[in-house]
Amino acid sequence: MNQHQNIKNTTYLKKLSAIVLATSLTAAGTAATLPLVQSSAYAASTSSSAKSAINVQVEGKAISAKGILSKSGSTLLPLKDIAKTVGATVTYNAKERTATITKGKNKVSYDLNQKDMVFVRLNGSAVGDSYDASVVKGTTYVAIKAVTEPFGYRALWNNATRTVNVTAAGMNDVEVTGSKLESSIQNKYTNVNIVYPVVSGLENEAAQTKINKALKAHFDQFVTTMQKQVKEAGAPVNKDITYEIDGGYKVTYNRNGVISFLLTDYQYLGGAHGDDILTSMTFSLKDGKAIQLSDLLKSNSNYSQDIKKLIQTHIKKNADTEGLSLEQFNDLSKNSSKYLENYYLTDSGFTIFFQKYDIAPGAAGNPKIDFTFSQLLKSGTNPLSAYQS
Repeated sequence: MNQHQNIKNTTYLKKLSAIVLATSLTAAGTAATLPLVQSSAYAASTSSSAKSAINVQVEGKAISAKGILSKSGSTLLPLKDIAKTVGATVTYNAKERTATITKGKNKVSYDLNQKDMVFVRLNGSAVGDSYDASVVKGTTYVAIKAVTEPFGYRALWNNATRTVNVTAAGMNDVEVTGSKLESSIQNKYTNVNIVYPVVSGLENEAAQTKINKALKAHFDQFVTTMQKQVKEAGAPVNKDITYEIDGGYKVTYNRNGVISFLLTDYQYLGGAHGDDILTSMTFSLKDGKAIQLSDLLKSNSNYSQDIKKLIQTHIKKNADTEGLSLEQFNDLSKNSSKYLENYYLTDSGFTIFFQKYDIAPGAAGNPKIDFTFSQLLKSGTNPLSAYQS
């Protein structure tokens, strides 16, 4: 890939992630947690002054560095200090303004070239996510999720002591690493960078094999589809253009005997910008079976209509700020609830996402709307009880 095209595509991916992040941060639903899950630190005290220090712990032990609040109210942690405390190694590239953190088999790249934002990529993937960030007196601070999500941690907030604890406690005893998918599509005008997740460490090897087979099959199918499209497109007329075919993943939930993934397929075959498709997969670690949203909400026979009403309410409230269209959603959901297949679990509940253009213009990216289980289930109902050991 030539440098010009690389910059163009990377910029687009960053912009896309930033839009998705902004949409998810304003999503509907009161912040809450799954049953048996402690409160998260993602929305810690947004009313406090941005200069207010936040105490930081790693596995319950205090570190000398303090956290801060971003301009938008997100909790930011000192990247270098947190990484070293959890046993990771940190390297900086001052010229490219990037940091690379390595822990075990996982390597995470932090691109610090955008003001008040960091672009995070996992295990060499070309796709990633944007998070709040800030540099204060030479120290780089990043949003909590930029640290916890790639390395399999979660953040617990203690409002009384203004302390955030980064911990792996309560996480499933499995490891997720990235593997590069080789493809024959790669040529002088087509760049392929697909990194897919591999689960290891499960006692039930049959379940582990089943999960890994499903994850790899998704990206294998993506490659097969793109092979046909690249062949049909032929070599680009503009020799400065390089086609881009990328794939990546994120673990959105890994607790209570369940693991949830968000997969991204990205393609650029010329034109103003590329296109991406999001796919979610959630599995039971007991047997490797896929878990549908209907499995988790089966105690509410009217859950699909309840979710539809919540989405309609969210769109009416946030149409202007998020660019959402109630008319488009009503058309999408008129005779089908298939959109409910696009969900993934989070520490606060679950998120339903939409493909580009489904309920908003393309500039809005992939809208995401957050829900808590308490919005849909009776008090005391644990939707994950069947999957816990």
